[in-house]
Amino acid sequence: MNRVKHFRLGLRSLLKKRRLVLRSAVLVASIVILFATVKAQNPSALDSILDAIAAGRPVSPRVSLPLQVGFFNGQTALYITPEVGVDPNAPASLIAAAKQVATGFHANFIPQNFGILPGSSAVDDIFVFSNFQQGNVLASAPHPAGPGNTDTNYSPLWQVSLVSWNSGRQPRALTSQSGILDAAAAGDVTIQKTPIIVECSVIFTPEGGLLSGSKITRGDEGEGQPTGDRR
Repeated sequence: MNRVKHFRLGLRSLLKKRRLVLRSAVLVASIVILFATVKAQNPSALDSILDAIAAGRPVSPRVSLPLQVGFFNGQTALYITPEVGVDPNAPASLIAAAKQVATGFHANFIPQNFGILPGSSAVDDIFVFSNFQQGNVLASAPHPAGPGNTDTNYSPLWQVSLVSWNSGRQPRALTSQSGILDAAAAGDVTIQKTPIIVECSVIFTPEGGLLSGSKITRGDEGEGQPTGDRR
């Protein structure tokens, strides 16, 4: 059994204990739709960087992180997810689920400090489909990406809401918050907010452009060069 399949099966079991209806997919199957292959760290390269820093020599280290593919306002959104956490007072099944989400993202697990975030103004909504496989939907994004962002609604901290298609309804891709809310009003989907918090920093949207200094490559390509702004 491969690692992703094991991950999905484990999370399905955990979330069923919370009476969440997950008929054909699970939280992580939807959250981790697509990410670049994480390459094994070359120990000698890391050692050389650390040696250079210790010796005071100039060094410009770079890092490659998994890139997630989702949607914002009906268009593609690319983002990274380095942190995942949950209220430490949440049921043990949800804490275990959040830890498995962190494993799937190769992210840090936050066992304490995300506890006060659910329901606060510090977080925005991220919609994750539990029984239909598609990219997650973000409620906001920086515009433009980078230090010139003027969207006061954008936050890199997101509270996960599970979206499930109701029985008898025909699933289809929903790529915006308004589309999801309209589908819920029509009785097509059910939305269930969870206390799981993820940090998702948006790197690119067509409207906001590409974060300055970022570079996006395919998983089967090399490091490449910074792509700069694309608007």
